[in-house]
Amino acid sequence: MILIEFDRLLSAAADYGFPMLVSSYLLVRMEGRIEKLSANIDTLTRVLQERLVMQFPYAQQ
Repeated sequence: MILIEFDRLLSAAADYGFPMLVSSYLLVRMEGRIEKLSANIDTLTRVLQERLVMQFPYAQQ
């Protein structure tokens, strides 16, 4: 009985543990890049808004 439970536990760890490990590793590796991308998108949005106001000053809200 205990051997069967351990076998099922080992099988579940093999089935789900590896994908969880890979996902965690990729998340940690990509986190900095995602933060930089978000900052660049914010900067681009601000620059585009400033240029739109300069080009069409009467269209301000």
